[in-house]
Amino acid sequence: METPSPFDFDLTVRSHGFYALAPWSYDTSRRSLSRALALCDGRAVVAEVGPRSGTNSRLWVTVKGRLSAGQLHEVRVQLRTCLALDEDLGPFYARVRQLAAERPDLPRLTWAAERGAGRLLRSPTVFEDAVKTLCTTNCSFALTRAMVRNLVEQLGEPTPHGARAFPTPHAMAEREERFYREVIRAGYRAGSMRAMAREVSSGALDMEAWRDATLEGDALAERIRELPGFGPYATEHLLRLLGHHDRLALDSWTRAKLARLRDRRRPPSDATIARWYAPYGRFAGLALWLEVTADWYGATPTWP
Repeated sequence: METPSPFDFDLTVRSHGFYALAPWSYDTSRRSLSRALALCDGRAVVAEVGPRSGTNSRLWVTVKGRLSAGQLHEVRVQLRTCLALDEDLGPFYARVRQLAAERPDLPRLTWAAERGAGRLLRSPTVFEDAVKTLCTTNCSFALTRAMVRNLVEQLGEPTPHGARAFPTPHAMAEREERFYREVIRAGYRAGSMRAMAREVSSGALDMEAWRDATLEGDALAERIRELPGFGPYATEHLLRLLGHHDRLALDSWTRAKLARLRDRRRPPSDATIARWYAPYGRFAGLALWLEVTADWYGATPTWP
């Protein structure tokens, strides 16, 4: 697969904690990302992707088992979506360079433009991203990982090689709310998971249509906010994964990290944070995220 320029595979994979959630698996020594993918015909396959020949200009893709040309094309399309390869970050990089020259008071984000940071690892479907986003609300990341792992192990379509894909909306819609409380250990999210799965499974909600880059951000935010269990943070986090970077998606971790980075005794107010990133315009949220995660990509990364 061809990649945009600049592009860094590792920066994209580790752009946020989703790479550590099932069914993803990342081998840092081989720089190899793998997972089970569900295909349109109901089959699940294991696909692996990584940089080709030590470069980032092309990616290799390996799939276990025999696939038709159409199925292999579907795998490539899904992986391009996951790595956000078609997202145009040129305007963001241009703004970063402009501000570096005009605003010496702002944190320098030119490293992102030079290395090709800013693409966020996504799921093959918006439904999976929505469920995983719900699993990040009001809990530790360890609990997030446990809930997602339980979903995959209990409801995911198995591949011939034993790995499981993320469950489909139909598979999740068939289970009762009690199942999500007692088996998935989803707590208060149980009803929201089932309700969202039933709405997508029935065809009443087409989440994949939200990938349309021409959709107006405010209208899309309003629609996402209607999802059961979605408050301001979850709404803005999902918007970020859909390529809408004007929202800040603030949570307790982000506020605390900003306080430490900017030598504040206490977390700044949301209004103050919004003022800090206003110069980045429609990329304010992306600028914020790259500032608070920049230390993940140093010589000794701090892993999410």
